[in-house]
Amino acid sequence: MRVYQFRHIRARGSVALGRYDRVVSVERLQGLLQREFPDAKQLEVVDRTGGGDHFQVTVATPAFDGLSLVDQHKRVYNALAGPLADGTIHELRISTKGTT
Repeated sequence: MRVYQFRHIRARGSVALGRYDRVVSVERLQGLLQREFPDAKQLEVVDRTGGGDHFQVTVATPAFDGLSLVDQHKRVYNALAGPLADGTIHELRISTKGTT
């Protein structure tokens, strides 16, 4: 498990140093997606580089039936809002589709 130091630059130029665990487990992301899409016919999370911050997500669910691709991807981003917001996911590739 890798822990990185990061910098957060505040409004007036001061720098706050913090620490966080940058490695996100595939299981954690799968859990977040399963909670959001419990009826998914396909749900796959792949750590593309082995570093725990570049992921390929594939979701096929009836919840996407009738939604545009943009709206489907928004739903995935919302499900993964925590790891996206804190910067632990550096890159996310999304593949989505409905089931009809």
